[in-house]
Amino acid sequence: MDSSCQLLRVEPTRLETLKHEPPIHEQRGRARDHTLTGGPLDQPALEAPRILLTATLRWTISARLAISFTDLGCHVEVACPAEHPAAKTRAVARIHAYGVFNVLRSLRAAIESAEPDLIIPCDDGAALHLHELYESCIARDWAEAALRALIARSLGNPEACSLATRRGTFMDLAGQEARVPKTTGIADDAALEAWIAANVFPAVLKIDRTWGGQGVSIVGNASEARTQFQAMASRPALSRAVVRTLLERDPSFVVNTFRTSRPTAVLQKLIIGMPANRAVACWQGKVLGGISVLVLETRHPMGPATVVRVIENAEMADAATRLVRRLGLTGLWGLDFVLESATGDAYLVEMNPRATPICHLALGENSTLSALIHGRLAGLASAPVASPASPATIALFPGEWQRDAASPYLRSEFEDIPWCEPELVAECMRKPWSERGALARLWSAVRPADRVVADEEFASGDFNTIVPREVGI
Repeated sequence: MDSSCQLLRVEPTRLETLKHEPPIHEQRGRARDHTLTGGPLDQPALEAPRILLTATLRWTISARLAISFTDLGCHVEVACPAEHPAAKTRAVARIHAYGVFNVLRSLRAAIESAEPDLIIPCDDGAALHLHELYESCIARDWAEAALRALIARSLGNPEACSLATRRGTFMDLAGQEARVPKTTGIADDAALEAWIAANVFPAVLKIDRTWGGQGVSIVGNASEARTQFQAMASRPALSRAVVRTLLERDPSFVVNTFRTSRPTAVLQKLIIGMPANRAVACWQGKVLGGISVLVLETRHPMGPATVVRVIENAEMADAATRLVRRLGLTGLWGLDFVLESATGDAYLVEMNPRATPICHLALGENSTLSALIHGRLAGLASAPVASPASPATIALFPGEWQRDAASPYLRSEFEDIPWCEPELVAECMRKPWSERGALARLWSAVRPADRVVADEEFASGDFNTIVPREVGI
């Protein structure tokens, strides 16, 4: 990736809304043969493709993608919470506030202001909000129909964002296209008892609409299953949400406490093996390219990867291709697997309706997933072609540095640090938000000793996971 980090010219903000104007792609005189809902981009764009990245969490992936797309010549804007890492990079032309109390209104305002050619969600919450905004639009209203079409063009199939977080429903569909572990939906206590009577432990208990390592627990017996199901399916404690809101400077935790209803869970057969991921760039149900990695270290048990090794795995690649085609996906998506130790079989365990932390990594020479998407948007006559990624062990920044500053992986052959963005590097090396400031120091001093471990998991986003380290996923 180009490390020059040159800034694009920031165009003046246009105050008019979509309601009284022609479609966005016609306003800017795009020389393309397509509609907003998609189609071949066989002519070059007359100006830089415009990308809107959306994020509800302070993950760094949106900042890394902003750098990647800007280096390709795109105009990049980001909708995100306050104090987001994306604000620390010069690659972002403009930051839009992502509201907490009326998320769909703020998301709509960001889209109308940014006038993007493509919207890329960078976490699951952002993907779900795009689907909700899509569903809320009234097709008979011209501006609403244009917004629906833009979201559909960006995601391919907006319903797939919701499907990916409904684990039981998704695994039923995925089982028709890939190897998956046996998965059973658990809606209530009666369903849990029925599963216990008919199955053996250990198993993996997962709650719908959770991500980033949250809502996942390995249970070794019936007692653990009952205890974890009650804890995970219950409404979050308001006191806990208030504490996290104060520590993280993010009121969404309190807001979500009042919105949360009892979620559905699944129990999944435990596959003993190594976790693996595949990230893909796709367009209208066709995979343009992808990268597969074996996970060597994670931020916390069942959490995001911090060290990966690039691999080639035909079964993972085939499963991704089949699901992308089946669901008609567009954009950047990720899939989680477990490579079974005894057989080497690749079991698909989850799909991520968003860009994942490996999306910025190189695909061989002079190619990235971002470049493949840019090639389609720009209508390049010679769009980049994906080639096999070079095998490498990669310590992802800042995850591995935060996990263990003395990790030998930090001296791996591939350096995943955006040195061209010193402010972003400095921000990533700071303590997590929950550990900054006087309030965090006070909480650390007064909390009971038996809460220390729980609060460390809480700060990292892992509320309910109880996982023996050697088990894997």
